[in-house]
Amino acid sequence: MMAPPGRSGRPTREERREQLLAAAVDAIRTLGPGASMEQLAAQGGVTKPILYRHFGDREGLGRAIGEHYATVLMERLTGPLETADPREQLRRTVDAYLAFLEDEPQLYAFLTSGTARPGVEEAGAILEAVARRVASRIGDQLRSLGLDSGGAEPFAFGVVGMVHQAGDWWIRSRTMTRDALTSYLTALLWSGFEGLAAGTPAAAGAHLD
Repeated sequence: MMAPPGRSGRPTREERREQLLAAAVDAIRTLGPGASMEQLAAQGGVTKPILYRHFGDREGLGRAIGEHYATVLMERLTGPLETADPREQLRRTVDAYLAFLEDEPQLYAFLTSGTARPGVEEAGAILEAVARRVASRIGDQLRSLGLDSGGAEPFAFGVVGMVHQAGDWWIRSRTMTRDALTSYLTALLWSGFEGLAAGTPAAAGAHLD
């Protein structure tokens, strides 16, 4: 949502930056991830030097978009991660991530494709933030059951990595519905979660001192 203008009636530098960011996002949605800086500037009604003044370069713009959508994605995941039933929590979390890709395919491509290489680092940061949030939730659940929570973090990173790679394939191929992919991934991941909850790694002496 666009910020209100400053007291003078004119937007502050931060408000103007937000306006230009929103305009650039709209341009990427319309023109695709390969949109040039000239096109992105034109969408905001400014020249390319002004866009550079606010974001530095294309890499800086990629960082700004990545930071914004990291927040949006984490907000989307908050509800699913708070669901009481563990399997339903897993399903809703997977579906929320895939829904994000489905809703923003052009922005996702901008952050991950070779044509938008400056955004790749930001996409990695988003995935790490999601994985750590999921790890915290899994750890809490295991501890509440009196089980070993040592595997929560690697399991969470594995889950997020798998869903991300499967989602990347799906958003490009679209050979099945989102609901079907969510069901497949939930079934596969749940069997792994059951193994973690059973304490198999600890029983096998998998921890290192």
